[in-house]
Order: sequence, then structure tokens, then C-alpha cells
Amino acid sequence: MTDVDLTAPEVQAAIDAAVQKATAPLLAKRDELLGEVKKLRKQTEIDPADLEKVESERDDLKAKLADATKALSKATKAAEDATKQAAETDAAYRKSLADTALTEALTKAGVTNPVHLKAVKALLGGAVSVADDNGTQVVKAGDKALGDFITEWAGTDEGKHFVINGASGGGAPGSQGGGGGEQLKRSSMSHVQKAEYVSKHGQDAFMKLPD
Repeated sequence: MTDVDLTAPEVQAAIDAAVQKATAPLLAKRDELLGEVKKLRKQTEIDPADLEKVESERDDLKAKLADATKALSKATKAAEDATKQAAETDAAYRKSLADTALTEALTKAGVTNPVHLKAVKALLGGAVSVADDNGTQVVKAGDKALGDFITEWAGTDEGKHFVINGASGGGAPGSQGGGGGEQLKRSSMSHVQKAEYVSKHGQDAFMKLPD
């Protein structure tokens, strides 16, 4: 998808050229008529009919110039709206592509429990991005292909918790807010509990928990 950057020098130059091309003839004719008006006013005797004709043509050209300027402004606004919509569509597409690819990579790595899958996506989603590789959209994590990144992560101490427990039903009691009125602490939570907490409450809430 190609975006149009309206602030780019070449785009501004093209717009200026279009404005000049559209308005130059009208401006030239207007100046010509204004010159005739000045000449007629300098004469001792001015034919009212001639003056009325020149002023009528001048007013007509003013109206045409205003219409041309309005049309150009409308076209510029339409181009800006189209660029914004294209950017929003592209962002939504990239987000959907990244989410689908991450889900597939995690499932392939053995994270199949729905609760854990959601938790891990919340944990790792920030590292996932979509890059353009010679016209092809490629999902990556940092400088690595997403599949390689997830495979490596699944082999870490953190990843093994989710893969090993992938078929189990949820985390320990502390992952849902603690039991018996005991306050949760980040240091006492397992990797699974941490990820599930982030998935349910968000990263900011997790960081506010005491160590």
C-alpha cells in the first residue's frame, strides 16, 4: 500500500504547480481588466457602458477564481483524508497480520492452553512488528523471524512454563488476585502467574504490584 506524504517537497511542488496552472490565466485576465479600468478612469470622459462591461467581466473572473481556489482546497482535503484512511487501514492490517502470526507461532511451539496463549501474547506482543521485505509483509520480533524468536523463547525457563503447562487449566491461585486476603507480590509469582496477571489487568497494573 502506497501512502501519499502531503508534506513531502515534491508533493507540495506538484500542488503549487497545479494551483499556478489553474489560476494563472484568470489572474492574468483580471490584471488586464484592472488595467483597462484604470485607463478608463483616467480619461476625461468615460462611457458608462464600457465601464460597466469591464467591471462585469472583472467580477465574473473574481467569481471564477474563487471557485477554482475552492475546488483546489476541496481536492487537497480529499487527498489528505484518503492518505489518513490508507494509513489507518494499513495499521489495522499490520496489527491483524502480526496477531495471527503470533498465535500460529505460539501454538506451533506448544502453547495451546487458551488462557496461557492470551497471557503470552500480552507478554510478547510488544516485540512483534511487521516489516516490508521487497514488497512482502514479514512478521518479525526484533531482528529475528517470528518463528525463530518463538522457538528460542519456548526453550527458555520462562517459555517452558507455558509449553509444559499448555494443556493444564489456568495458573496458581495467586494469578487471579491472591487468596485469603494476601497481597500479591511480583517476586512471589511464577512466570505463568505474571503473564496471566498482565493479560487480565495490564502491564501498568502489574508494575504497580510490590516486589
